[in-house]
Amino acid sequence: VAPAMAIDMLAHAASQTPPVPVEVRHVEGDGSRSTSHSDDSSSSDLEDDEEEWCIPPSMSLSALDEILPRMADEGLPGGGEFLLAPLIREARTARLIALVAWHGFLPMCEPDAGFLLSKLHRRRCVLHPGGTHVGKKTRKQAKAYVLSVDTAWDDVVRGVQEHTFTTCKGDCWLSNDMSALYASVNDLPAAQRRGGVTFHSIELRHKATGELVAGEIGYTCGSVYTSCTGFSLKEKYPGAGTVQLVALGRWLARSGFQLWDLGMELSYKVELGAESIPRSQWILRQRKLRAIPATLVSPVGLEASSASFLLAGQADEQMLRDASSTPFCTVNAAGGDDPSPSGKPPSTKRPHLSGVAPQNCGAGGLPASVPRPMLTLFGT
Repeated sequence: VAPAMAIDMLAHAASQTPPVPVEVRHVEGDGSRSTSHSDDSSSSDLEDDEEEWCIPPSMSLSALDEILPRMADEGLPGGGEFLLAPLIREARTARLIALVAWHGFLPMCEPDAGFLLSKLHRRRCVLHPGGTHVGKKTRKQAKAYVLSVDTAWDDVVRGVQEHTFTTCKGDCWLSNDMSALYASVNDLPAAQRRGGVTFHSIELRHKATGELVAGEIGYTCGSVYTSCTGFSLKEKYPGAGTVQLVALGRWLARSGFQLWDLGMELSYKVELGAESIPRSQWILRQRKLRAIPATLVSPVGLEASSASFLLAGQADEQMLRDASSTPFCTVNAAGGDDPSPSGKPPSTKRPHLSGVAPQNCGAGGLPASVPRPMLTLFGT
């Protein structure tokens, strides 16, 4: 199907589809991630008469693959931000999520209406991970926490559903169906996940108790990482959300990621150092970086023992060197320090998602085949 004809099909489908009851909602955020994180509103500042474009169920994904680049370049007809498709737990929907992510759309959903929403922002909030701002207060607070990746998907999803909302508690777009579809993308064949699109859970735990205090769901596409939605226990652990974001930004930089996509602009993202760019600039950057591979895994060694090591500046270099020469310590399941008198990392098992068999792990809890990122120091 030629792009022009396919766009006409979308227009025809939209004209035949009853109006979708997507309520306009506004989300406020701050440095502590109060009720929202990243793009966790399934609608933005939409005009009442804005057109919503539906992907016809009869349209093949290969035909859609030809249309999306043009839409990304020119914007959606009528100036809208959303493409709609049925939210159904099936392989086609997972493939569609991977496809729109490759083309620079952010996949989310409107659970009440039963629609997958592929959002093409008019303006996108982005940040080079190495430029993540670290405040003095956050640097101090980081000593109490540890950051990990892909160790508690279900717990992070529950945390988002319980603590992140737009207008009232329980009003959260990350439904169980959407979470399951995100996870199923990772099981698609590589050919259906261009850019290696992979969804991840990010966890921040309190060292002393082991409690999950903040986290988020996001995905990688090449060397771009996109934050979808997250949560923090801001009343019990003030500032934990900021620690999680800052530690993640520094870890992304050390893992080779060149762009952090934060979705819609909110004040706390600007405080991190992010900037808002027009759609055209976002698409140019995303297309350049989506073909450059980068891998996101959990920190290991010193960086796994405390989030403060992820935030280390140049002045801390000698401290890190001294620490690396002392007996190895890790955080045990209860959150305490577990030194190894031999100076070698203890044998550990890597946490895994429910339904996924554990792998043979090397030192630090990573499979032996996974390369360990080198420690690089970044200033504030």
